[in-house]
Amino acid sequence: MPGNLAALLREAAAVFAQVLVPVQAGLFLLLLFAVSVYDIRYREIPDSLQLAIAALTILCFTPGKLLGALGALPYLVVALFFGGIDGIGGGDIKLATATGLVLGLTASLTASMLGLATFTAYGVTCSCIRRFHGQKERNAFPVGPFLAAGAAVAYFTKIGGIIQ
Repeated sequence: MPGNLAALLREAAAVFAQVLVPVQAGLFLLLLFAVSVYDIRYREIPDSLQLAIAALTILCFTPGKLLGALGALPYLVVALFFGGIDGIGGGDIKLATATGLVLGLTASLTASMLGLATFTAYGVTCSCIRRFHGQKERNAFPVGPFLAAGAAVAYFTKIGGIIQ
């Protein structure tokens, strides 16, 4: 009988996963969009949005996803050693932690690489254009939308089985 119960629980988990993954995906995208809009507009990311993203972990929880929070360590190191008024802030670190909990470690690192590469390309392009037009002052750009885009891409490549 215990073998039958274990098999029944596995089947129930598979059925729930088919329902919960699309729900988690939709909510994840919605919250990432809200983070992006808010960060562009106000240059900060509300804790409530980050907490909501982290809470999505409950929908498709596995213990291994807790390691995804370690994906925020590079941001913490950069903020501690190179941070300033216009550098990576606490909101970006918390966003990387929250998305890491949903993604897991491998996908979290993938999201960071994608987001930061896109951010760097955008920043360099904007700086070159400004220099070309004779503007020498520096501008701060919000990092949140780029991290959110990287997290969205990593999430869907993970669901598709491309990354673990």
